[in-house]
Amino acid sequence: MKNSHNPQTYVSTSQAAKTLGLSVGTVQRMVQNGVLEAFITHGGHRRILSTSLNDYCQEQGLPLHTTNTSRVCILHDCKHTTPALETLKEWAQITVMTHPLDLMEIAPDVKAFFIDARIPWLHSSPVHMDNPHLQNAHLLVYNSAALPANSPIAPDRHVSLFKSDISTDLVFGYLLSTVHAQHDKTPRH
Repeated sequence: MKNSHNPQTYVSTSQAAKTLGLSVGTVQRMVQNGVLEAFITHGGHRRILSTSLNDYCQEQGLPLHTTNTSRVCILHDCKHTTPALETLKEWAQITVMTHPLDLMEIAPDVKAFFIDARIPWLHSSPVHMDNPHLQNAHLLVYNSAALPANSPIAPDRHVSLFKSDISTDLVFGYLLSTVHAQHDKTPRH
């Protein structure tokens, strides 16, 4: 019987590495050595049980891992990594996802998703687009020339299309515009 009060969550090796202040390779070895409990996806990606990560943090006297509180998520095609993407992974308010299981970590307060139109699973499995957090956020689709005509991602008031690939300038521009929008809404006395 599924426990609806405590749904199991998982984190990627890069998210665990960020939490622990370790390299991804070290976290992968921790999984191989049984220090962290995880499963490996069909694509070879490790997904670490959040409770296992929290248990380890508690044993080591480290701050506990909390559910992703990023303001922006980037869903990127893992076959096309770029230097900009590696830089964006280091930004505190950004979470980079390359696998459908990463969507299990989405927090309700994510304001925007930058989505690579080249992701094959995104167009072939529209169930991912049914996630309420995706439906309530602003979607910014980059590499939009690769967007199939039958994609569940259709341009509307919540979707913006960009022909270029992901860049630090694109994400920084979005973050800067949201800061300005928040300042414009602040009442002035």
